[in-house]
This record gives sequence, C-alpha cells and structure tokens, in this order.
Amino acid sequence: MRFTHYPLVSCMLVSSLILFISQHVQAQKEVLYSQYLLNPLSINPAYAGSRESFQLSAFLRRKWISVRYAPITQSVSADGAVANGRIGLGFQALNDRMGLFATTGAYGSVAYRFNMPALAKLSIGFQGGVNVLPIYDVTTAASINRAVASLGVGVYYQSDRFFAGVSAPELGGQITDATGRYIYKSVRPVMFQAGVPIEVAETTVLIPSILVSKIADRPLGVDVNLRAWFNEEVGLGLSYRQNSPGIVQTNYLQAFVEYQLTKAIRLAYTFNSQTPESPNAMQYDQKSVHEIMLRFSPNGLKFTY
Repeated sequence: MRFTHYPLVSCMLVSSLILFISQHVQAQKEVLYSQYLLNPLSINPAYAGSRESFQLSAFLRRKWISVRYAPITQSVSADGAVANGRIGLGFQALNDRMGLFATTGAYGSVAYRFNMPALAKLSIGFQGGVNVLPIYDVTTAASINRAVASLGVGVYYQSDRFFAGVSAPELGGQITDATGRYIYKSVRPVMFQAGVPIEVAETTVLIPSILVSKIADRPLGVDVNLRAWFNEEVGLGLSYRQNSPGIVQTNYLQAFVEYQLTKAIRLAYTFNSQTPESPNAMQYDQKSVHEIMLRFSPNGLKFTY
C-alpha cells in the first residue's frame, strides 16, 4: 500500500468507530437486498427452488479497489428443489466488514410450490437464521458479539409471461438493553416485486420489472429495472432505486453485465453509484461500490434469467 493511502484508511477507520459508538449497530442483512436482481432469494424466501435445478452463487463486493483493508462484503447463496420440484430449499451466508467491525449471518429457506394453470407456480416460503453483530451497549460501556435471530416470509408467483412476489425478508432482529431501549433494531421492509419477460426478437429478451418497498416511518421506496438478454449468452441490466430499503434510504443507480461462460458457469459484474447499505457513504470521495458474481449450475435443465 502506498504511503498516501494511510490518511484515507485512518479516516475510514476513525469515521467507522465514531459512527459505531454514536449510533450503536444497525441491521446488516440489508447488505443482501441490493443483490435481488441477480439473487431474488435475498429478498424473498419463496423464490427457493424456482429455478428447479441447483444453483450456487458467490458475491464479492468491495470499495476503494486500490486501497488495502477497504470495506469488503462476501456472500454465498444456494438453492434447489426436491420432492419432484414441490419443495424448494435455500441457504445464504454473509460476511460483511466495514472498517474495524465485522458482521456475519447465515439463513436457511424452505418453500412449498403449488402447481397453477398454464404451468405456472405459486410458492410460499419461510426463512430463518441468525446475524452475529458487534453490539455496543452504552449502559455497560461494552461491545460484544451478539447473535440476533432473523425471520422472513414471502409469496412468489412465476409463469412464462409474468412473475411477482410479496415478502417481508426481516420480521425479527431486535435487542434491548437493561433500560428497555433498543440497541439493535432491523428496518423490517415489506416488498412487492413484479416483472414481465418480453421476447422482442428470436434471440433477445427484455425483462422490465419494479420493486416497491415500505419501511415504517419512511417514504415509499421504488425501483425501476430493465434487463436484456441476448442469445442466452450476454445479459445487461440497469436499475434506478429511489429510497432504497437500507440502513438509510438512498437514491442510486445500479448497472450490471452478465456472461454465460458455459452452460454451468455464469459471471457478472455490478456497479452501484452509491454504497446502499452504508450510512456514512456520503463522507467519502469515492461513493461507488463494485461487485462480482460467480454462479455455478451443474445440472441446469434449461436456461434461466
């Protein structure tokens, strides 16, 4: 690391410490929410098994690519179907590091799928897990890692011409101190997602979609998204997000590109103009964040978007 990077890193660590002590800790599962276009399981447990074949996705998110010890997030998501496709199972794991502090989480999902007319599927899903967070309690002036239960529910409908879902990905996540004051409280969004695949040419498919999110005492959040796939090989995506459902509500632009390297392997790169889950992102000169994805589908029966 060059010497000129030391002031930047020092400022980053000090700012993180001040924020951590003054605001305690906020929910960290929101780190996953911004990935929902590439990983719908991150916001709706009912999506588990919707692709029918097993899928394993790994995400790596990083700020300040040229700076060592910069904030970094790693997440893994896997899902598939059993019992002749009637039951979907999913798993997610998160390791988020911002400055001096790290949080981890693991979540399991199960969904039951009902057959509908015209080969459509309706799924009801549940998710349970745990977040391990560094909780600072001002009454004891101590910071310790605490395990916080996580619970989510969702409904998801999918057909060849339409998909939609309603979910509450975090219903739990609260801890109080000895005085009854919250030292940890998740933001608890309720989300509605809908989209339509449109075949505009023999080898081109457009997928416009929206996501509407609501958090108590906050303005309504609205995402407008557009994805395009060409020859089932290259995918492009653009998303504008107003009042995103993170620790603080943020307006930002997300753009991504996907490439189907082989039938079993897909690569993706995502650019976010803001760091959606960071409440102090505006303090830094570089507000954007970069993310890469590697997906492995060893027994894919058909191409999935």
